[in-house]
Amino acid sequence: MFYLTKVENSLESGVYATKDDDGTTVVQFFVDKDDAVTYNEHLTAVGYELTISEAPDEHVDKMCEVLGHAYTIAEPGDIVVPRMETLADAFESFFQ
Repeated sequence: MFYLTKVENSLESGVYATKDDDGTTVVQFFVDKDDAVTYNEHLTAVGYELTISEAPDEHVDKMCEVLGHAYTIAEPGDIVVPRMETLADAFESFFQ
């Protein structure tokens, strides 16, 4: 599985996550690296500097349990874009 971090393959550097409508922190995983690259390009366009990291499929549950986060997995063919709040925050920072 692929996910986004500040430093490649470093959980300690920070894992990119968002909050869902209930306030739960959610890490986005991708089955295909190309999908992670596309998502990362969306975030780069609004000022985020992240890298793509990889974890074995069997480690995803444990990793998120240790971090105290929920997670979701984007399967091949899923369309995933950053949350509107992420884009709006970035847009606002451009004009400050």
